[in-house]
Amino acid sequence: MKETTLLQQTVDAVSGVEAAGSGARAEVVEELLRRKLRPDPRLVLLAMVVCNIAVMSQVDLRLVAICSVLTALALITARAWKTVITMLAIEAMWAFFLGLAPGLWPNVVTGFLAMVGLWLIRFTVSAALAGYFIIAVVPGELVASLRRLHVPIAITVPLTVLLRFLPMVASEYRAVREAMTLRGLSQGWRAWLHPLRYLEFVLVPMLFASTRIADEMTAAGMVRGLGSRRQPSMMTQFRFGLVDACWLLCTIGVAVLIPVWGNSLWQ
Repeated sequence: MKETTLLQQTVDAVSGVEAAGSGARAEVVEELLRRKLRPDPRLVLLAMVVCNIAVMSQVDLRLVAICSVLTALALITARAWKTVITMLAIEAMWAFFLGLAPGLWPNVVTGFLAMVGLWLIRFTVSAALAGYFIIAVVPGELVASLRRLHVPIAITVPLTVLLRFLPMVASEYRAVREAMTLRGLSQGWRAWLHPLRYLEFVLVPMLFASTRIADEMTAAGMVRGLGSRRQPSMMTQFRFGLVDACWLLCTIGVAVLIPVWGNSLWQ
């Protein structure tokens, strides 16, 4: 049972840091809280589909604002503070160019920025929700939940690989940047003056790292039977809880508002 497993993880974690300081205890409590607020991966996938349909098909920006607020709340539950601040800052910038700038400075530039912001404010919500999916969803839980739905392997395997590949590539990119800094090759803002040289320093190590990551993930997937057609034993038990109910209600609410506010500005 999910509650029993969470309780056992709590006991093991607390006993493991009994001799540690308050900082380690705080990290353990934060990680356990993050796990408790983590919804079923299937609900996250459903919410991503519904929100992307909503923000990409509606002219009425009220629905985009609602999806932005819900995405920010989801990122807050995952303790992704930098992602929340970045998303809200980008949304505020494009909202300014979309709503206030054309009235304050009516010219071709503000009109062009308003047109671009009309779409980029939507893409920002989709990108932030995808970031939550990568941050919060555990690959093992995703595989277990999709296997319970009898989803074909052709869909399960690419999603799982994507969920693991992108964070590892980001980690390798940070390692390349740190290596460039140690060797005195970090150019900062001056990289914009020599983009080809910067790409040479970054792109070549990233290509080799991506190849190595792909080989390691292929070997790990084969060892764990990721591509096997036999049904493995499930160690994760999913129960419908309060967090799942909140996610489901919010998803249903957004889905109901799609036809209600659909193309309202055209009428």
